[in-house]
Amino acid sequence: MQTKPDLRSPASRALDLSRAFWWVGLISILLQVGLGAAAAAALVSTSRSNLLLDEPPVQGIGIGIFWAMCGGVLLLVAIANALRYIRISQRLRRLDLEQHPKASALVRLLRVGIVLGLVGALVTLVGAEVSIATLMSQAETTSALANAQGFARILNLQVVAANLHLVAAHFAGLTLSLGLYDWFRRQ
Repeated sequence: MQTKPDLRSPASRALDLSRAFWWVGLISILLQVGLGAAAAAALVSTSRSNLLLDEPPVQGIGIGIFWAMCGGVLLLVAIANALRYIRISQRLRRLDLEQHPKASALVRLLRVGIVLGLVGALVTLVGAEVSIATLMSQAETTSALANAQGFARILNLQVVAANLHLVAAHFAGLTLSLGLYDWFRRQ
């Protein structure tokens, strides 16, 4: 089966590519900033509540906080990469085709976004798993996980929630970068 040749002009193709990079960059930034803010709020709430209640945290939950912080740093880098998508879209809108970035540079930028999403999701998944394992291992001792009424301490569960928010943020960035990469490859 023969494919039809693309009869559009290079300027028209560059404009389509510019729109795609702009939309993916904008949506990626909005999703990642929103989910990152939710994770940061959970972590700040955890530390603030621990100070106000003057209760010792569950032993070992600090490693979950560490992985959440690592995931947060990677998320900031991923957001900066999404900002580069928007800057690239502006360069693609220029009329001078000589100023457009090369296809290899665009592929490299998309691959960076994919790798950041994968590594960030892995790091924050490790944090969530470590936090859950810590909470589960301490569940047998009432004083470690529960207060006098027997309810699980929400402060420790917020660390798990923060890690899961960060996983969702990295997954959103990864999905958008993969979708744009696939669309770009087919063009």
